[in-house]
Amino acid sequence: MKQIWIIAVTTTVVFSHDSDKEKLEWMQYYRLGSVYSDNSNIGYTVYGRLKRTTTDTFRDIRFFGHFYNNNTEIKIRQKSSRKFLSLNKIYSFNTLIYEKNTFLNVNLRYHYNYGLGWFIQKNKTGNKTVELGVAFDNSDYLNTEQKTTYLRGGFSIDHKLYSLSTKFEIDYFYQVSEILPSSYSLSRYQTLVEIEWIANNSVGIISGLTWDIQNDASNPSIFLTVSLKENINWIF
Repeated sequence: MKQIWIIAVTTTVVFSHDSDKEKLEWMQYYRLGSVYSDNSNIGYTVYGRLKRTTTDTFRDIRFFGHFYNNNTEIKIRQKSSRKFLSLNKIYSFNTLIYEKNTFLNVNLRYHYNYGLGWFIQKNKTGNKTVELGVAFDNSDYLNTEQKTTYLRGGFSIDHKLYSLSTKFEIDYFYQVSEILPSSYSLSRYQTLVEIEWIANNSVGIISGLTWDIQNDASNPSIFLTVSLKENINWIF
């Protein structure tokens, strides 16, 4: 059943139909490189992403994995957003995530969040956004159906200047339901920082870090990758 659900979500993202075809664009992204963490030394990292945008909608699905000798960080994320009513700077969104993080003893976390976002800035050189919403997840999805509820806040900024591109994202999940002893909190920050040198329209080099901060239980994962991106000439 879990596999069927993942396939259904992926199919919806890839083949979903929107009558608004204005400025329809498909992009694909790939990365491969090395990653380092104080807890596990050096490993390798892979990343893949498929993105579909129109004037009023955004959909993407992405996979990233950090693989060490003794630890693994894997995340599969699908996100959809749409302009809210006729307001150009406000959008609604929903996100579905499956992840594994052995640093935090998470064998399989199923996570869903939704809410509203606001474009503080949106132009050719970059974007700034703020998102507010609610979230639900199950951090022991293989063994229990008990879910945790959160309030979620997020901020992101990306900027491009000549051949350099930067990105910063931070999400905070504040636990509002108590399903575990009060001494153990599932509230957490999730952070992403990237700096990319763009060699040409398709190839670049990206360095950065990801960091899930929860109960001081993890260190950042620092990566260096070669990246590839291409347009896809799909019309659906």
